[in-house]
Amino acid sequence: MKFAPYIILLLSFLQLPVLAQDYSQSITGTVIDEHASFPLPGVSVILIGSEPLRGATTDIDGRFTIDAVPIGRHEIGFTYIGYEDRLVSNLLVSSGKQTVVNIGLEEKVNELSEVVVTAASSKHQAINELATVSARSFTVEEASRFSGTLNDPAKMAANFAGVSSASDARNDIVIRGNSPTGVLWRMEGIDIPSPNHFASFGTTGGPVSMLNINNLKNSDFMTGAFTAEYGNATAGVFDLQLRNGNDKRHEFLGQIGFNGFEFGAEGPMSLGRNGSYMANFRYSTLEVIDLLGFDLGVGAAVPQFKDMTFKINLPTENFGRFSLFGIGGMSDISFKGEDSNENDLYGDSNENSAFESKTGIIGLSHLYFMDKNTYSKLVLAVSGTDGSGTIDSLSTEDRSPTRLTGFRNTTTKLSLNYKINRKINSRNTISVGLSADHYNIESRDSTLFADTFRSKTDFEGKAQLFQSYMQWQHRFNDKLSMVTGFHLSQFYFNSSNAVEPRFGLKYEISELASINFGAGLHSQLQPLPVYFTERESQWGYSYLGNEDLDFMRSAQVVLGYDQLLSKQLRFKGEVYYQKISDAAVDSATSSFSMLNAGRDFVLPDNDNLVNEGSGQNYGLELTLEKFFSNNYYFLTTGSLFKSTYKGSDGISRSTAFDGNLVLNALAGKEFKINDRNAFTLDTRLTYALGNKYTALDLEASRAYGVEIRQEDQAFEERFPDYFRHDFKIGFRRNGKRITQTFSVDLQNLTNRRNIFITSYDNRAQDERTTYQRGFFPNVEYKVLF
Repeated sequence: MKFAPYIILLLSFLQLPVLAQDYSQSITGTVIDEHASFPLPGVSVILIGSEPLRGATTDIDGRFTIDAVPIGRHEIGFTYIGYEDRLVSNLLVSSGKQTVVNIGLEEKVNELSEVVVTAASSKHQAINELATVSARSFTVEEASRFSGTLNDPAKMAANFAGVSSASDARNDIVIRGNSPTGVLWRMEGIDIPSPNHFASFGTTGGPVSMLNINNLKNSDFMTGAFTAEYGNATAGVFDLQLRNGNDKRHEFLGQIGFNGFEFGAEGPMSLGRNGSYMANFRYSTLEVIDLLGFDLGVGAAVPQFKDMTFKINLPTENFGRFSLFGIGGMSDISFKGEDSNENDLYGDSNENSAFESKTGIIGLSHLYFMDKNTYSKLVLAVSGTDGSGTIDSLSTEDRSPTRLTGFRNTTTKLSLNYKINRKINSRNTISVGLSADHYNIESRDSTLFADTFRSKTDFEGKAQLFQSYMQWQHRFNDKLSMVTGFHLSQFYFNSSNAVEPRFGLKYEISELASINFGAGLHSQLQPLPVYFTERESQWGYSYLGNEDLDFMRSAQVVLGYDQLLSKQLRFKGEVYYQKISDAAVDSATSSFSMLNAGRDFVLPDNDNLVNEGSGQNYGLELTLEKFFSNNYYFLTTGSLFKSTYKGSDGISRSTAFDGNLVLNALAGKEFKINDRNAFTLDTRLTYALGNKYTALDLEASRAYGVEIRQEDQAFEERFPDYFRHDFKIGFRRNGKRITQTFSVDLQNLTNRRNIFITSYDNRAQDERTTYQRGFFPNVEYKVLF
């Protein structure tokens, strides 16, 4: 019985004895100046609602600890003379792990004499204080709470306004009609390759995330008009931060679910001052079950993956803070034609295929305070990806295999990022920085054409990308602030460059409402594989047909309105316009554009592209969000947008990502059983107009034996509308020094058959429809101790 181990685990979990005693835990953390990042001593930290009133005061390092806090949800207020008050609401305190709160306070421009904790929750604000528009922070609890997210930050972000998911089976996201290839992943200040298992060369998504939310701290997600420190991206930015381990005591984690069997450990280190370590390892759940001899019903197609994340934090007394961090993963899978069916997203009944990928990132950062208003941060990193695959065609007579294609792509990147941040006074902050990336690239493939193997890519070489920026924040007063700057990019592979001015404005109408504006020019290189696609000349030799491609450019403007209707209820609306130029299109007249790349698992291999395409995206986004309070929350988002492009034929068409309408509704309720146990219900509804697609030319496909689309009518067709309902049931139990959680996430509860793609089946000589994932129950158990 496939779910027998989970049922036994659940029964043993619910039968644990109830101990009649009160359980408590510590709340600890650090308070810093939001702009200077310097620790603030003497900050009053108050546990709101405690009787008698309890709290703490930060020490010289800005650290505080409140001991013996009863388990449950709490609210903490921070007050400091000359600074804006901050409030952290609905902080979950559990017995199995210390609760950590790290927060920044903003200095007032006009100091007031009276100090009272009256500030609204900071939940709606981005962690990056320079982001004026189209940015929000997300918490680890959100990523684990929302139904249907599989603890994946990208899938969680698909619930936000302006964002939609490209596929249920992958975590590529579409932001404001832009291709998923326009998303930038950043970790600890370094731009990183796609942090996903089974990722394809040059893409930004994958079927399973390597990111482990248990190792992340609250991070930022941006959907447009981002500040000058971010470059080489036109769609959006994930700015991720790894948390530090507990520097006071050793703690451990165990977890089992869709993302694997997992074990984590953290604790203090004797090296340094308040040093700590944090490490986590995961191993594919399905692979373990398969090794134990259970039949998973997928034949040979068992996804095998493993990953590890770590961070070592070493503060020193006189030489700043050093951090060593890393994330790495390996994955492979094989598909046998005999095990495939028409609903298989990856396999094909007429083919055997195998894919393998490896990704690794390791970095060293150094944060140093020159004085209390100036700091520098240097990050050095090495990252690499290695992906390979083969596809064999199966004979109709005896099913014997014939090699059709094979490939291997390897990239190693050496990265440097250095920034200096100077808070001149309460009104002005300046930040300057630079980054340098050196790529070593090897890309080769071979495909069978008429009994002869030919290569579209056979490249080994180097490339360099240099970026720099400067930005300035000026606060005219406590209500009006401005952020301006510019970003410069230089790609030394072909000497292309980009100059990108940025501007942002925020006006606080009242303590609860603000008008926000952002504008700027954003540029991005083509995905690296595009530059190394070979073209055969009329004289018989091969050359790189796309090596002279320039940056693609996107001029963006956003106007937003943000209103806290109450302390825990937020309304947000934004309108935006994006004008895209220098998009890569075919040199010959066609409807092709790289603006549509990223819909499939691999990138197109067009070999004679020029920067003569264009496009535009515009839309309206609305959000109504009730932050978690009084044991419930809800989030409703609506996105109405249009995304068009022009290829070299000059005809304006919908892009592949012109969804027009996306609606999300999420809600959850926590039922407190007693002081130690809670029962949770979470649900999500998603409705979207169907994806645009280009119809098959069946007559031509049958005549030539390969898939041929009606490219002169590109993206004129639309699939039926998309609908999905997820429902999650959870239970949390606190022991004396242990916290356990158990959940069952029923994804696509109605088992709706949403269309993923249509393709041409040469054996059947007919169109084949592949559907997205059907009903899928995800069972998860987690223990903290």
